[in-house]
Formats: sequence, structure tokens, C-alpha cells
Amino acid sequence: MKSKGLLTKDSGYKLLSFLMVISLWKVLTLHFSPLIVPTMGSVLAEIHKILTSPDLYAMIPLTAGRLLAGLSLGVSLGLVLGILMGNFPQVKGVLSPLIGIMQTVPPVSWVVLALVWFGFNGKPAVFIVIISTLPVITINVCAGFRRIDKNLLEMASLYRFSKVKRLRHVILPSILPYFKSAFQIALGSGWKIAVMAEVLTTSDGIGGMIKLGRLNVEPESIIAWSILVVLLFYLSDFLIGKFLFRKEKNYAATP
Repeated sequence: MKSKGLLTKDSGYKLLSFLMVISLWKVLTLHFSPLIVPTMGSVLAEIHKILTSPDLYAMIPLTAGRLLAGLSLGVSLGLVLGILMGNFPQVKGVLSPLIGIMQTVPPVSWVVLALVWFGFNGKPAVFIVIISTLPVITINVCAGFRRIDKNLLEMASLYRFSKVKRLRHVILPSILPYFKSAFQIALGSGWKIAVMAEVLTTSDGIGGMIKLGRLNVEPESIIAWSILVVLLFYLSDFLIGKFLFRKEKNYAATP
């Protein structure tokens, strides 16, 4: 009963936030030209156009594919490096400066380098997602690994757990919350960075359509595509939380 009340309260806050955005948007449309702040009707019409036009709709899976490729490689490498850095202090000492460099170099600098290396196509978008994802996953997984309860490790040694059993029942359940938080951050930033890279490096995908809207001075198109990116993030976050992390609580108890 208590959880139901909290859920209702949380939904109320989200609804209030949504209504505040809509109200502010409505006020701005009354004071600015449609070329600056388009009306809600024109944006909704543009979203309908995107979803019903095969050529425009095809841009969504194109961007999603680039994001998926970048996240898959970035998460995989970050997970391996995070475990190595957490388990071996020497590896952490060597790799920490490199991870710090990757984390602090501006994304735009990586975009320019990717253009030189890969050209004007979809590859720079994939590369930028990898570069932005890897440090986040690595740092959080390393932190989770180093915070594993020493008593659990001693108990695993006492009961002579195999390496696989120790990994499955002690290590992975301990680092999973850190990995989940890092993945959610990487997913949110991944959508933004993938679209930004497309704006700067290619003429297709969601970013390419946003660039086209800028060139044609169509703010309703830019906002429509931006709204779709937000919705795609929430959809992907929901699906991942439902199917990928749904067994987080009872993972350690799995035989």
C-alpha cells in the first residue's frame, strides 16, 4: 500500500513537471514568432509526419543502430577494463591517466578527430559513443569491484568457491548496482552524443534531419526530432530496466 502511494506521488510529480513545460511553451508561443518558438500544433504535426513517412521514420533505426553499436563496444570494453583495474592495482595505475584523458577531452575534439580518421559517414557517431561510454563504465565498475565486501570474499574462499562461482555469486552481484547506474548514464548521454555527432558528420540519421531542419529554418522539425530523441531514451531505459536488470535483486540467489 505504501509503495502504491509512493508510485502515485512520483507520477504526480512527473505530471506536474510535464504541465509546467507545456505551460511555459504556450506562454513563449504568445510572445515569439513561430520561426523562433513554433506552436505545439505544428510540432505535433511534424512528429506525425515523421512517424508516417517511411523515408523519415527510417532515420530512427539508423541512429539507434549506431548508438547500439557504440554502446555495445563501449560497455564491453569498459566492463573488462573496470574489472581489471579493480582487481589489479598495477593495471589501475597504468590505465587511470588514460581513462582520465578520455573523460576530459571535449566531445567536439573527438568529433573532429573522428572526421579525419573515418570521414563524413556514420562511423564517427559510433566512435564518439564508444569514447564517451567507456570511461563511465570503467570508473563505476572499478569502484564497485573495490567495494566488494571482504567478508564475502573470505567466505567464498572458506567454502572453496570456484572462480566461476565466485564471479557469479559474489563479484557480479556486488558490482551490478554500480554497472546499472553507469549504464543508465551512458545510455542518456549516448543518445545526445550520437545525435550531435550525426549533426556534425553526416546527412542522415536523426542528427542529419536536425541539421536539415536548421538549414531550412524549420524549428518545428528540430523540436519534433528532439522530442523523439527524449522519448526514445525513456523507452530504451524502460526496456533495459525491465528485461536486462529485472533480476538484479535476486541475482546472488540464482543457483
